[in-house]
Amino acid sequence: MHLAGRRLGHGPRHAIVNRDSHVLVAPVPLQYENLDPTTRRYAIAELDKDLESGAFHVSERLRPTAIQNYEHFLRDALRYYDDRWLEEHADNLLVDFEPRRTRSGGQTTARIPQMAARMLAEGDFNRYYMRGVALRAIDEGRQVVEVYRARLSLEPRRESAELEGQRLPATEVLNYLRGQAAADTAVSALGRTNSGLSVRLV
Repeated sequence: MHLAGRRLGHGPRHAIVNRDSHVLVAPVPLQYENLDPTTRRYAIAELDKDLESGAFHVSERLRPTAIQNYEHFLRDALRYYDDRWLEEHADNLLVDFEPRRTRSGGQTTARIPQMAARMLAEGDFNRYYMRGVALRAIDEGRQVVEVYRARLSLEPRRESAELEGQRLPATEVLNYLRGQAAADTAVSALGRTNSGLSVRLV
């Protein structure tokens, strides 16, 4: 008997059952090496800056009526918790279906991916965490931040593996994550979905 993909339980500890009835383990949260009260303050300042200016990127997978709740959850996660906590609270704020392009160029409706809440929570939390680290590095006169693998991967993508250990100008990292174009391809690779990469102070 074939089962459609579904969640077992709730939150990041759930497993996924695919159509062949295989249980898949959900990715573990990222390990944020500099997630201390100081970095949290910088990350929250960056989020508040976006919320006040209207620059905050709202995922199309969020229900319109849930956007404000998500913004509050993201701020609380940056202040007290992590992306695991944010995923648990974002899971019920998402739409069930989204439009998709067909191979023929048409459009259809499909259920959102099983890992949608994880990808959203990890992507937003890590982006503001990295902005916080970069802004802190600038204020503390460190000038650079180092890319590291925040989640163990047995088969990392080549482009991600090549970035590990690189030291990048903190100002360029901050500006890119704020939405500006980056001339350095290493900088522009940060923040990609499910890369498992983040930055730390050096």
